[in-house]
Amino acid sequence: MPRLNKILQPKSIAIIGASRKEGSLGKMFMEAVLRMNFKGEIYPVNPKADVIDGIKTYPSVSELPQKPDLAVILLSYQFVLPTVEALGKSGIRDIIVISAGFKEVGGEGLEREKELIKLGKTYDLNILGPNCMGIFNTREDISFNGTFSPTLPQPGHAAFISQSGALGVAVLELYAQSDLGFSVFVSTGNKADISDTDALEFLTDDANTQVVTLYMESIDQPTAFKEICRKTVAKKPVLAVKAGRTDSGHKAASSHTGALANPEHIVDGFLKQCGVIRIDTLEEMFDAARALALQPLPSGPRTAVITNAGGPGILASDAIERAGLQLAVFSASTIEKLTAVLPAEAAKTNPVDMIASANEETYKNALKIILQDEGVDSVLLIIVKPPVNSTPASIISGLKPLLQNTTKTVIPVLMANRDDTFGIDVLKRLKLPVFPYPESAVKTLAVMQRYKQIREQLRSEENSAPQKFYDSLPLNSAPGSNQADIKTIFDLFEQYEIPTAPYRVSTRLEDILQFQKESAGSVVLKTANAQIIHKSDEGLLQLNLNDAAAVSEAFQSIASKVQSLLPAGETPLFLVQRQLPKGAELVLGGKRDEQFGPVVMAGFGGIMVEVLKDVIFRIAPLSPAEALEMLNELKAQAFFNGFRGQPAVSREKFAETISRFSRLLHDHPEISEMDLNPLIWNEEAGAAVVVDARATVKL
Repeated sequence: MPRLNKILQPKSIAIIGASRKEGSLGKMFMEAVLRMNFKGEIYPVNPKADVIDGIKTYPSVSELPQKPDLAVILLSYQFVLPTVEALGKSGIRDIIVISAGFKEVGGEGLEREKELIKLGKTYDLNILGPNCMGIFNTREDISFNGTFSPTLPQPGHAAFISQSGALGVAVLELYAQSDLGFSVFVSTGNKADISDTDALEFLTDDANTQVVTLYMESIDQPTAFKEICRKTVAKKPVLAVKAGRTDSGHKAASSHTGALANPEHIVDGFLKQCGVIRIDTLEEMFDAARALALQPLPSGPRTAVITNAGGPGILASDAIERAGLQLAVFSASTIEKLTAVLPAEAAKTNPVDMIASANEETYKNALKIILQDEGVDSVLLIIVKPPVNSTPASIISGLKPLLQNTTKTVIPVLMANRDDTFGIDVLKRLKLPVFPYPESAVKTLAVMQRYKQIREQLRSEENSAPQKFYDSLPLNSAPGSNQADIKTIFDLFEQYEIPTAPYRVSTRLEDILQFQKESAGSVVLKTANAQIIHKSDEGLLQLNLNDAAAVSEAFQSIASKVQSLLPAGETPLFLVQRQLPKGAELVLGGKRDEQFGPVVMAGFGGIMVEVLKDVIFRIAPLSPAEALEMLNELKAQAFFNGFRGQPAVSREKFAETISRFSRLLHDHPEISEMDLNPLIWNEEAGAAVVVDARATVKL
């Protein structure tokens, strides 16, 4: 049973700190519960009152006539801990702590929160808060407003989980008169015990919730969060605004991965792996929630635009292309039918501009024809307040039969004053989310299409073959260093089926010369001592060595330079490799993040990573399908198709390498950072081949 089951579906509640004092939190909370017409029993607790708002009041928890499903604490912080302990001893397990004065104030408040957590574990409690606004559930048979918001929630099918209580109050007020209705609200506050994950667990199977929205300032227990998110997203969309995008606390590391893997990059990739659609603003999130809660998902990206004004149609067309959607191409039959019902001056291709004289009949005829076109997945219906004898309300009312019998997505844009002619009641009855501008409507359509793709991807992964698991030995560091030796790294790559360029590691020139002879071609020679990280900067790497003389000269040169960089008594170590043909330079790396664990970075090398930082991050392990999705986000997509004479790079093969590397990183917690750099695409082998690598190991 979800931990929030009784908190969100109580049959009886104790309000500890209920009050008769006007303006007090206890008074506001009681009034909110009563105004929502809670269907269960209410037990106010206050030692100084016999009756509050006409309801018998009890002096203490121990004197309640029965054990309530839920206790809500509205007391000053100094009374919270003894009250929680009393509740625990009485067998009441589900508690909301509205009170502030805990972790958020630091110092003694932090210690109070630690004690609260300890009490929760001692008595096996489910504690929401502290420092939260509470919850509500608008389901008709529950109708519980357990918040102190002065605005009652409008019933609907969007759930809102918020780490900020004040933001919850603001959202309720902003959307009180809109077409957005809420099913459930959960203010998580300090998340001392119950978190977003617990709220999602309840909402996954909540039949009254069709879309989940999140305002997050932190992500707790990432593994559990990801697991429950993917279960939820398979059934309904999850949208999130994650605050705190700056990386002011980021510390650069010596590797590419460490330097680029700031918290924001990691969070963005993590939320994508969870199936969560991250949105920049609250307005855009709730815009999308309105449509997702009311309209069917589009079956594809092909969008038709119907308008009675040219300008909005052009703006919509631009927005559609920017959002990654497509302007639908009408069939010849559709254009012929439109020509028969529209004025000669009207545009019959997409966007359809019916000109300003369009009325109820014009809109009905055009929409009917376009909805019948198999090449149309969704319709943007733009109505600029008509200058003729018509109104938005009458136009929408005339479309009722069409709208009630279509399975296609229809999003209206009404560019008119919200007066009596606007038709907001008509729109609500027809379950149409209305937008004031075409750009915001298109952004919402793009979110709906994105969710459709995410859901299909999740279902595809469920039916895919299980990932291969590898048995391997721990990766140890070289003596006197936190860097692993190259031979151990390459042996590990072999176990995980990650291709490497043919190589040999040795301290002896004879071995190097023998390898060059066997290679029958150019070789590369470099230092292999683990302490030396930046080989090329120190002149410790030489290319295009074609014969024994060149190899010998390079060997002596590198040996003389590296000796001064090594600890006393350590012998220079060399790595000789067959030089690969010219190919696209890739980059692949990993870093162990304190919160999220192993993080994988992938992209193209050279200027793309050094200057443009065109790389993508995900949390390990990754399936090949997840890795492919990752690569599709890179800006340098042209590089995959071959660029300036370089061979094309197979996304699928690179994705397989990323997946294997992610499993390696996941399996080896002793690795704190690892870079495969460079990683060269070898056209002949049809694979990404490791040329060099380094790994930082926890000592």
